Amino acid sequence: MKKVIAFFALLLLLSTFYITAYAYKATIVVDNKPISYNVPDVSITVDGGKFDTGNNPPLIIDNSTIVPLRAISEGLGQKVDWDGKTQTVIVTSKDKVIKLVIGKNYATVNGNNVSLDVPARLINNNTTYVPMRFLFENLGYDVKWIADKYLIQATKKVDPPSANNVNIVSFTSNYTNGTYTITVKGDGPLTYTRGSVNDDSSIRIYFDFNNAINTVTNKQINIDKNGLNQAYIGQNKLQPAVTRLVVNMDYSMPYTITQSQDKKEFDISFKIGQNKVTNILAAKVNNGDQITINTDSDHFSPSRYGDNKIIIDVAGASLTMSDGKLAGNISYIGNVVTGIRYSQLDTNTVRIVAETSLKADFSVQPTPQGVLLTITKPDPNKKQLVYIDPGHGGSDPGAIGVGGIHEADINLAIGLKLKTLLDNGGYRTMISRTTDTDVGLYDRPSQANNAGADVFVSIHSDSFESPSANGTTVLYYPNGYNGDTRDEKTFAQIIHDDLMKQINTTDRGLSERPNLVVLNQTKMPAVLVETGFVTSPTDAQLLTDENFQWKVAQGIYNGIVDYFDKLSNGSISTTVSNSVYGSN
Repeated sequence: MKKVIAFFALLLLLSTFYITAYAYKATIVVDNKPISYNVPDVSITVDGGKFDTGNNPPLIIDNSTIVPLRAISEGLGQKVDWDGKTQTVIVTSKDKVIKLVIGKNYATVNGNNVSLDVPARLINNNTTYVPMRFLFENLGYDVKWIADKYLIQATKKVDPPSANNVNIVSFTSNYTNGTYTITVKGDGPLTYTRGSVNDDSSIRIYFDFNNAINTVTNKQINIDKNGLNQAYIGQNKLQPAVTRLVVNMDYSMPYTITQSQDKKEFDISFKIGQNKVTNILAAKVNNGDQITINTDSDHFSPSRYGDNKIIIDVAGASLTMSDGKLAGNISYIGNVVTGIRYSQLDTNTVRIVAETSLKADFSVQPTPQGVLLTITKPDPNKKQLVYIDPGHGGSDPGAIGVGGIHEADINLAIGLKLKTLLDNGGYRTMISRTTDTDVGLYDRPSQANNAGADVFVSIHSDSFESPSANGTTVLYYPNGYNGDTRDEKTFAQIIHDDLMKQINTTDRGLSERPNLVVLNQTKMPAVLVETGFVTSPTDAQLLTDENFQWKVAQGIYNGIVDYFDKLSNGSISTTVSNSVYGSN
């Protein structure tokens, strides 16, 4: 009898162990692919106490332990945000900003790239999981993996005394007479070590400021002058405290380091010189004109002012015309062009203005000699030029929604339908992509600017962690922000009103977005339409429906036609004010 009892006791023990060890046995969706999961439970303790992650337990996938980012970060008192458009999750603590992109095998910590053992992943289509060790250590915990217990053991790090730390309080730059200087200031003496990293495409030099805490918020300076690309600063280590300055360049170039007498200011200077504009030539070609700007600069920005001025700004350049003047006129009367003038707009910019007899079409392209501006009479059988931008594409699928649908595919389907409507309506069109291909983010507004497009429409689909979020939004650059004189809100409102007449989604109205590249780098009126949420079951069903896609395209088309009609009849005013080019 005792043997029978012992046998059943052993059987009960083994049964209990099996249920405990394999309690989380299910089909889960990993990166949009269902897998059968059957791995022992993983538990977590923080400072000796059990830490519960609710319905999202730690997992072991591909021999790596990953944990639910939001449950742990918020459970430890950190703020978590989600950017559905870029599939980026952002964790903000008192001394760090951590950004991870779904599917990428790196993260950024205070602006610095950090490699991950495995990429950030979406589990069950809505929960972000990241490597266990990376998350806990960057949230200030020592972490151990107790293999025989399937236990993650986290212990809060004890910060060392920081009385001797210096605060980095300023990060600025200056470009004068061909010398570019980057300045870092501290509230105490700065000591540093230096190093460099070379790869196939660039050279990076870095300076580690010892016992220094970074407190500046402007952590990046875009330079983009004569091989000098970018500078950025961030907290590289906390124990001991190290703030790192990184300067990125195309090739190795000499530099000079100076410090103030009290060592609180650190300057690194590069003599990059200035590009030159040496000549401007004009000639008649067919029914238009071509203006050649001889320059060694490869950075230029075209724009239209009103109906009778086309402007080219050549960046990082100085005038060295044969007459030696800092402003002048080119005597030329062409098929469309009635006058050309040039000036040294500021110490780093040369401006060329072409006066025209009518609202002409124009395009700009780089040549071995510099910049070629082609100005032609508009085709009387064609209307305005509309640039269509189906967002994302290629290696960037955008947001991934219900059933694994890709935002990029929906954006393209709607964009091609809009192009068809515009082509049939007699409008000239450009489109950033016609297939599932990569297009650079800055290339999209640059193409529209260089072609002299009259309006720019970017098509996207929204996303959110909660499936309850749904609806349609039209985004625009704030009127008057940073001196921008386009009446973006009027254009956005007209597009919004005509679109919502065609579709029956939740109306989320207009939203100002000054930080979106396709809105802040365009020179013409521009909008970004968030057609619906791929993460909403109801919206996703609509977005994948051909009839709904045609309704969205029709609504945007009607808005474009309505906008041009209102401009023509004077019921809305011009989108550029005299404040931009009043001095020219």
